[in-house]
Amino acid sequence: MERPAPRHAAVVLALALAVLAGCANSTPTGPFPPRPADIDTNTVDLCTALTPEQQDELEVGPGMAKTAELSDGPTRICSWNNFDDGYNYSVQTLPVPAHVVVGSPGSTTHVIDGYGVVRITDREDSTPVCANYVDASDAFGLRIQVLLTGASDDAENERINEVCERSSLLTSRALRNLQRAS
Repeated sequence: MERPAPRHAAVVLALALAVLAGCANSTPTGPFPPRPADIDTNTVDLCTALTPEQQDELEVGPGMAKTAELSDGPTRICSWNNFDDGYNYSVQTLPVPAHVVVGSPGSTTHVIDGYGVVRITDREDSTPVCANYVDASDAFGLRIQVLLTGASDDAENERINEVCERSSLLTSRALRNLQRAS
């Protein structure tokens, strides 16, 4: 008597794949890799994005939290300012997912600490800003940005490069800290 091995193997394989799919992290929309973990962007305290030690390193005080209403919905933000060197740091929830800004003028796609990121730079010749839109959850996107308001004698390219280096570092720190806080 023959066994129905091929059929049995197919059922076992299907069950195994279903179990593995259930264990996988969320699969984001757009050109991003699967997230290492979702960040609870609905409730996480955004001011935990920087530890007290990291705040000391950037010479900023505790973050200032606020909320606002955007045309697309509510937003929460935490910001830190260094009035001596002109660098301003912020972490903000946005009511739209990060993939919405893919293809925006001046945007590039990156991966930081396993999360998909769309980087947009602006005002390179005056007050350079480098914003990273992070695919952190299905609920809200995160915008993590650095803005330089202080005068600088550096060339434009050097200023925006420094701002984006700081933005990448802030994004990496914020993702790790917010992941722990979620």
